[in-house]
Amino acid sequence: MITDRTRFVLAADHGGLSSSILPLVNKVIKIVILVLAVTAILSSLGYNTTIVLAGVGVGGLAVALAAQKTVKNLFGGVAVISDRPVLVGDRCRFGERTGTVEDIGLRSTRIRTPDRTLVTVPNAQFSSMTLENLSRRDKIWFHPRLSVTRETSLAQVRQLLDSISHLLDSNPKVDSGTQSVRFAAVGTYSLDIDVFAYILTSDDDEFSRAQQELLLRILEAAGTRLALPTQASINYNADGAGAGTEILPTDGR
Repeated sequence: MITDRTRFVLAADHGGLSSSILPLVNKVIKIVILVLAVTAILSSLGYNTTIVLAGVGVGGLAVALAAQKTVKNLFGGVAVISDRPVLVGDRCRFGERTGTVEDIGLRSTRIRTPDRTLVTVPNAQFSSMTLENLSRRDKIWFHPRLSVTRETSLAQVRQLLDSISHLLDSNPKVDSGTQSVRFAAVGTYSLDIDVFAYILTSDDDEFSRAQQELLLRILEAAGTRLALPTQASINYNADGAGAGTEILPTDGR
């Protein structure tokens, strides 16, 4: 009742915080009330509660020693709640995986992955991980590398750099002042251009749409000058003389 009311008060401004903390607090309160109720019942039945509590204390110590992992997970859950690296509803990267936090419990944290499986991570392990909160991004990094053929002239490279810069400047989704287009390297098969910009969104779907549009425009600007790594296939006659050379893409097509 109290936690429901508190959740209602916090929901407007701190929905994620209330969804994370209040279930855990609710469980702790229930445990405390249960212990107090049992103590009160024993006292009303004439038992010496001091002796009972002392026995409970000794028994509790034995249980704690036997359940160290559970205690670690409990304190891990408290650490996650107090530090708030992620809240219920946040999308995060934990280890090598990503997902959306659905519940932070006393023992474990449950995370829904993109393929809709539910991963349960013990709190002791979860609190010690490097957690990357993807929901708190203010913008997303766009950084493709464009490779053009070695036959592309310097004038064409400069023109391409200017064209990509203009595309970024004219796109309202690109954070102005953060974009950079640079001739980065002379590769084995290509001339490499690095593109850096920030897309003004924290939503992955919106970023994917903006990225798709930018890449299509960049490919249109590059035209047929895009490089494809190749390998030479040389055919020899019986006398060892080269009969011809065939240039093939390295992907076998």
